[in-house]
Amino acid sequence: MRKDRRVPSSSRGWSAAVPLLSALLAAPLLVGAAPAAAPVPAAPPLVAADPEALTGEITDQVGALQGDEGTVRAALDQLAEETQYQLYVVYVSDFGDLDRIDWVDQTASLTGLGANDLVLAVAVDQRSYVLAPLEVPGLSSGDLDRVDAAVEDQLRADDWSGAAVAAADGIRDAATGGGGGSALGWLLVGGLVVIAAITAAAWASSRRRASRARVGAGAPGRFPGGPQVPGGPAGELAALPTAELDRRSASALVGIDDALRASEQELGFAQAQFGADATREFEQVLARARADVTEAFRLRQTLDDDVPDTEPQVRETATRILHVVGAASAALDEQKEAFDRLRDVESRAGEALDAHERTAAELRARVEAARATLGTLAARYPAEALTSVTGNPDQALALLDEVGTAIAQGRAAVAAGDRGVAVRYARAAEEALGQVRTLLDGVDRAGTELATIGSRLDAAIASISADVEDAQRLAPQHPEVSARAEAARAAIATGRAARAGDGDPLAALRGLTEAEAAIDRALAPMREAQDRAGRARQLLDQTLGRVDSALRGTTDYIETRRGAVGPEARTRLAEAGRMFRAAVDQRDTDPEAALGQAQQADRLVREAQQLAQRDVDWYDQQRRGGPGNRGGGGGLGDIGGMVLGGILIDSILRGGGGGWGGGGAHGGGWGGGGGFGGGGRGGGFGGGGGFGGGGRGGGF
Repeated sequence: MRKDRRVPSSSRGWSAAVPLLSALLAAPLLVGAAPAAAPVPAAPPLVAADPEALTGEITDQVGALQGDEGTVRAALDQLAEETQYQLYVVYVSDFGDLDRIDWVDQTASLTGLGANDLVLAVAVDQRSYVLAPLEVPGLSSGDLDRVDAAVEDQLRADDWSGAAVAAADGIRDAATGGGGGSALGWLLVGGLVVIAAITAAAWASSRRRASRARVGAGAPGRFPGGPQVPGGPAGELAALPTAELDRRSASALVGIDDALRASEQELGFAQAQFGADATREFEQVLARARADVTEAFRLRQTLDDDVPDTEPQVRETATRILHVVGAASAALDEQKEAFDRLRDVESRAGEALDAHERTAAELRARVEAARATLGTLAARYPAEALTSVTGNPDQALALLDEVGTAIAQGRAAVAAGDRGVAVRYARAAEEALGQVRTLLDGVDRAGTELATIGSRLDAAIASISADVEDAQRLAPQHPEVSARAEAARAAIATGRAARAGDGDPLAALRGLTEAEAAIDRALAPMREAQDRAGRARQLLDQTLGRVDSALRGTTDYIETRRGAVGPEARTRLAEAGRMFRAAVDQRDTDPEAALGQAQQADRLVREAQQLAQRDVDWYDQQRRGGPGNRGGGGGLGDIGGMVLGGILIDSILRGGGGGWGGGGAHGGGWGGGGGFGGGGRGGGFGGGGGFGGGGRGGGF
């Protein structure tokens, strides 16, 4: 049976010390001051250990634990179960020619660790150690300083297992004790609040995804279609525990989804600037990558569904997902330089910042109008009908405030001659403005769509009423038909009440459609095939219209809050979109089959909206220091709009690290980096948050 760990909202990995990020980190490293002690007799000198991917929570190359591994593992497991954090402990002879920080950063990058993963690495012969990263979301600098001091005390006493237990217990106490200080590890960049991966904690800490831990006797061959992995998992992927492989596949999907969304927005900017002809190749590459990722989400859904999976099936599927994601990311990365040359933002950074300021003023003028529209809608419709857009004006305003700060910092960079930094601020502002427009357009669209709900209810009531009449005429004594007819009458009553303003019109419309589909199925044997097809097509059109609206609304919701939304909601949304397109394709040739696809899409998109809302609610509690925040007081209040939108790490803190499936750095996402990047080419997965570099420790 697998024991699942958390799945961070991005696998964004840990960044290897990136020059830009290093410059932003002002806090000094804490170095132990004790003189070196004599070598430990029980740990004879060994050759230097090169950084490599970790395959478990404990790596002991020198026999330091000597029978205490069970005690250490229990402390690590308790930390993982009670908090959003996971600690890896590593004992080696020495760090070789590498600086201890570089050593642990490279190890974390090769392993693909997330923002809420920590490493305690101890070089016993060298008598040096590092507790990394320097900044951890949800833990203050003071919290980590206290953990570091406790670890060093144990190491000075040559208590190797005690050091690991002290680290695990100290982190757990800090996370659950509600201590003071900052609730989040955060950095200030010229007045912008940059939060390196609050989102990983924001939705994952209380969920161990028990549904994915089901291991049953599923039959082989459960994964038809899609790319195959020749010979099954190989190399480092094969060495990973199943739960870790599963975690990485889910995290990789979040990352590539963010990279694609950022790239799609960048492509839209480029098309507006240069036209369709100049950007056609990029559009085609992006379409192919999106198609590949849609297939990866389909595979992910097979792990999320109610069908039990054998462990080999989980491993095969997770590995295939990682391969698909890697290929899609590589395809994006191949086009990145050409895309950057096309846009050439660096040469016109000042001009771009001026344009963003004008756009921000235009959008700010729309915020109060959107707020007024919501007030009008709230007076006419229940809150459930407005869930996806209720917070849009506030979020738009927060983003606009941060855009103003980004523009000011960008201009300061231009004046200082640092156009590279200016471009990053310009891109952050540009992406934020795109999200503001999406948020405000969403309010306008909600008003338009709700304005048509009355006529749609009338049509649905008329259609299902005809079914009730058919039931009375064709099968008045049939038990199943009679039961479905009674349910239809109840749906009609609910629909009429909603039409009169008593109830949720969207829920009533959905209930009418579902009741009509059920009575149609019951009446199918009594109807002619041609009549069935006609009725299916009529019901299909109603369902497709509703699903199309829900897909657009949920896509906008996730796009503008992607910093908080994890893989479950994204997987449901991707599958809903795939089934919607399949239903559209089958509409004319097989309307009954198409109706089934559309109804599945309807169910999945509703699940996606609910899961996304859950993730965002958890995020909001975390940043405000509410019930979900284990990291102490001092939430973020009303700042962090760019973080929620997945923008700042995307556009300002591009840096190395990432990797997938135990190694390999890949780019992903256009417009100045992003994606899986290594080597300063890109960093993290699109919107996200990995390790910010650095660490505590020193000699002992």
